[in-house]
Amino acid sequence: MVDELGGRWISSGSASHLLGVSESTVRRWADSGEIKSYRTGGGHRRLLRSDIEDFLRNGPQIFSTDPDHFSEITLERIKGRFKRVNPNSAMTATIDLEEPLRVSLRFLGRQLVDLFARYIASNTRGERFFDDARGIGREYGRTLVKGDVSLTSAVTIFNHLRHSFEETAVDVADEANLNSSDAVEVIEDISRLSDAVLEGMALVYESAFTTNTVS
Repeated sequence: MVDELGGRWISSGSASHLLGVSESTVRRWADSGEIKSYRTGGGHRRLLRSDIEDFLRNGPQIFSTDPDHFSEITLERIKGRFKRVNPNSAMTATIDLEEPLRVSLRFLGRQLVDLFARYIASNTRGERFFDDARGIGREYGRTLVKGDVSLTSAVTIFNHLRHSFEETAVDVADEANLNSSDAVEVIEDISRLSDAVLEGMALVYESAFTTNTVS
């Protein structure tokens, strides 16, 4: 087994060099089955160079981008949006939350960024992403309900995140030199994933409202 860029078998590091993405992205694609990988007797991951070349030729249906790159841009946009928040807006609703709830929201926000990044970079974009989005939305809703944050404030906060995702998708599509039709498709995909998050959150708020009304 040759572990060189020109050999039949290559390491994750060599594959990342060929694909132009980070090594963690190669591992993520391999774990999700989008790229075939194999383990040596010592537990090291190896990939067939021919599989990587096939992936490069047939790649993602729309375009390929490094999830880490998408995450980095999105996080910077989110930070910028929060810095520009009006002190009197609904965005300040989380300021007075107890620290454990604020920690949970930060964790969920990072999960959400990672989900959108994996979705954009995915070769399949299957229903599993939407299931994950609804799950994060439910946890997001539960956390905000515990903190007595109104539904209006919750939606306002999420919409700031949503706009950051959509703006980043536009930037990435531009970097990939997509035509107008493909670029619109990318934005629509991001919008659909955002809708799934909101659906999960709305279910939690609806359940909480029903319970309070009955009681």
